[in-house]
Amino acid sequence: QTATLTANVTSPGAPMTTYVGGSDRRVATERLINISSRAITSATNAEAMIAGFVVAGDSPKQVLVRGIGPALGQFGVSNALAAAKLELFSGQNLLASNAGWSAAPNAAAVAATSVRLGAFPLPVGGRDAALLVTLPPGAYTTMLSGAGNTGGVSLIEVYDATEGAAASERAMINISTRARVGTGQDVLIAGLVISGEVPKRLLVRGVGPALAGFGVAGALDDPQLRILQGNTVVATNDNWSLDPAATSAAQAAIAVGAFPLNRGSRDAGLLLNLMPGAYTVQVSGVNAGTGIALVEIYEVP
Repeated sequence: QTATLTANVTSPGAPMTTYVGGSDRRVATERLINISSRAITSATNAEAMIAGFVVAGDSPKQVLVRGIGPALGQFGVSNALAAAKLELFSGQNLLASNAGWSAAPNAAAVAATSVRLGAFPLPVGGRDAALLVTLPPGAYTTMLSGAGNTGGVSLIEVYDATEGAAASERAMINISTRARVGTGQDVLIAGLVISGEVPKRLLVRGVGPALAGFGVAGALDDPQLRILQGNTVVATNDNWSLDPAATSAAQAAIAVGAFPLNRGSRDAGLLLNLMPGAYTVQVSGVNAGTGIALVEIYEVP
């Protein structure tokens, strides 16, 4: 019940493909339990931080979404967003919004849920934002912008907040965040936590040039990916199709419903197996390039 099986399969004329798995009793318990993204947020929708996530399963799940700006100052983040505005959408429909978490009717539940999930506390009366909602399965988008014409470094967090759910009842199966990539502290950073005991197979992408095909102006010309556990670099990638697992990554993108990346493009991507634990994904520009980029994290079946 605790064994992990890893297989490397090589076919003539094709790159090696790696598979990982465990017993039927174990595989379903490894899941993404919270995901976050940190980047520069503008007061305008064109450069707001936009995060999309998918709620899986066949029943509603409770989700905690936090848009944090001022509270980042306690962690030494310079130029933190002074006032956060958080909006949650299903398609084009606005489901909920918040621009001051402690003024919300369910502020006590937000605070208690944050403690239960291990999220750091937000100052009462602060201008950070949060939403605690129960959502049916489907795709959602949350937009974090600066309230009152403000801009700065901010953080979006999405937590599976379903209390007492069975380990196999996954709430979130992927998240993507679009934001401006700067340099130094202002690169795009995504964080994720994997629960369980055996590795989870993930597709991680840092997309820049491909965004031009969707009409995004000012897309990052040449993104690069770094995946870290603590201060240890786990994996890196510059151009996705130069990675040995590029063919498998393209197949995984189809399997999870991600849009395809052109062979030879400067978009970055990795298909890899990560042991349970906490990780950060950094998307930056090669040669200190800047622009709009998309970081995506998908669970791969």
